[in-house]
Amino acid sequence: MTTARERILAQQNTPWKKGVRRLQGLMLDTILMLLVLLMIEFLALAFSGRRGPTGLLLTPEEILDLLSYPWLVTVAFVLATLWNLFYRPLGTSPGRATVRGVMPEEEFLPWTQTSRGWFTALLIQLTFFTGWLITEVQLLTFLTKFSKAADIVRGLMNPSADVLHQGLVLLVQTIFLAFMATAFAIPLAFALSFVAARNLTRGNWVARWSYTLARTVMNLTRAVEPLVWALIFISWVGIGPFAGVLALWVHSVAALTKLYSEQIESIDTGPVEAITATGASTLQVLRYGVVPQIIPPFLSFTIYRWDINVRMSTIIGFVGGGGIGYILKPRVDLGAWGEVGTLVILIAVTVWAMDIVSAKVRERIV
Repeated sequence: MTTARERILAQQNTPWKKGVRRLQGLMLDTILMLLVLLMIEFLALAFSGRRGPTGLLLTPEEILDLLSYPWLVTVAFVLATLWNLFYRPLGTSPGRATVRGVMPEEEFLPWTQTSRGWFTALLIQLTFFTGWLITEVQLLTFLTKFSKAADIVRGLMNPSADVLHQGLVLLVQTIFLAFMATAFAIPLAFALSFVAARNLTRGNWVARWSYTLARTVMNLTRAVEPLVWALIFISWVGIGPFAGVLALWVHSVAALTKLYSEQIESIDTGPVEAITATGASTLQVLRYGVVPQIIPPFLSFTIYRWDINVRMSTIIGFVGGGGIGYILKPRVDLGAWGEVGTLVILIAVTVWAMDIVSAKVRERIV
């Protein structure tokens, strides 16, 4: 009698599955090669002195033109194909290693003795230098022009009591804004986490498609910052803390679903297989084999998310989402640094206290 794990491995080793993994590795290698070629061309143009009118090394139109070069895509695809075909003398490619694993003789080699390691090092270096140029990093300006920062530091070191009462009231609103967003996110994230867990969605094509859909939607949702969600909901429900709650709620659902599902994927499969062998239904397997293993870490992740939401809620107020950020932004614009100092101290003390409390609670839970 074969176990569930053996059946899954047998399904993964079918010719069709092997072909899909081979194609995935080739596509990943092609993307990585294309990134390297694009960054090399970008740096070559940059050091040749080409600059756009915005101060960037290239105009946005020229950057988009780089992505449209068919010959560059072709070269990347050819290089990736050759590496995948001759992986034994050349070494395992990054895409093949990610999807199918490395060759046994490379498993314990240091990165300096593999072509994959040197390629990764080159990619990191090119990414760093490209990012340095695109973001226009100017360390000399940062280290020499201290005069503009003197007034800011002086005001922060001499906080004003004029805004203390209003700051305390809105600070309470900030804490509850984060609390309500987290509380609303828990039920939906809990339900979605089972659909977004790979080890629970291998049974049939419906489950696999549900997994892909849930992961895709949550990744896209999490990719949009709460500040952007706040702007969307402000146009929907108006300025105020409710828009902030909705913005943090949407982002919290996506973040907690990811954390919850990854915890489900790391559970011990022994109890699940034992309960499945008794003929239990899917809900019974989840109830008695999965849920008891995930409740403590779920509580820990939830408290941690509340801690994060408290910090985020201070920024949500900058665009009208309620909380202490709602009065902090105008004072920054007006240069009232004494009042800004008071509000910053209130935020810092609250975040510090929340961090200590949440850490203690997580220690007790885990």
